[in-house]
Amino acid sequence: METHLLYDKKECKVTPNKKAVRLDCYVVGNHAPSVLILPGGAYSMVSDFNEGKPFAEYFNAHGYNAFVLWYRVGAAARYPAPMEDVARAMQFIRSHTVDWALDSQNLALMGSSAGGHLAAFFSVEYDYFNKEYNGVLYGIQPSAVVLCYPVITMGKLTHAVSRRRFLGLLSGQNEQSAASVEKRVTENYPPTFVWHNKDDQSVPYENSVMLKNALDEKGVRCDLHLYEHGGHGIGLAAGTDAEGWIDDAFAFLQSVFTA
Repeated sequence: METHLLYDKKECKVTPNKKAVRLDCYVVGNHAPSVLILPGGAYSMVSDFNEGKPFAEYFNAHGYNAFVLWYRVGAAARYPAPMEDVARAMQFIRSHTVDWALDSQNLALMGSSAGGHLAAFFSVEYDYFNKEYNGVLYGIQPSAVVLCYPVITMGKLTHAVSRRRFLGLLSGQNEQSAASVEKRVTENYPPTFVWHNKDDQSVPYENSVMLKNALDEKGVRCDLHLYEHGGHGIGLAAGTDAEGWIDDAFAFLQSVFTA
């Protein structure tokens, strides 16, 4: 595994909180597909130990390249900063397609909890952040999306801390609606795999159901897996009802990438 900073000294001088943004790169090459992973943490921390590194190691073991993004959190998590970090990570990965021997087409985005909101919302707004990187304009639309117990809405059923970090303490209805993924999806949204536990006390499982319903209305493939027990923040979910979800997610990605 290699770690790369995503912003240069000049950028960090202008915006000091960019210094903490980095990308852990688990590269296997072999012209294999890639997954960019956004761990959760309520936009307050990056929960790599359960929703970053273990996922990356799984995908490596199954022949995929994997990347874990340490995006801006805490006081630095206000929109659009985390979205800019995802765009930069996508650009950085794309810029290494040749020297790392990556599949030039297939780059999925994966997120958990608040990282799930970031992945899902970026998949709506990616085009707003598609700027030149080192003089090149790279494609940054995800090829597919995998979401683990995601925050989807910024409305009534949201996770309050995540909303406060992302939109600020005094966000209004217009801001909340604009950042609610279920209200923003279009027919161009990427194929999506999402799973959630019904007994999740942190992020209500209805978030995932709302996304499924919205994507069904737009004719976008969305594979939703709901489990009775397991709670929130369980990563690979070993020993719970959801154990094996990542095998289903991998099969989903394989079906999308080989379609």
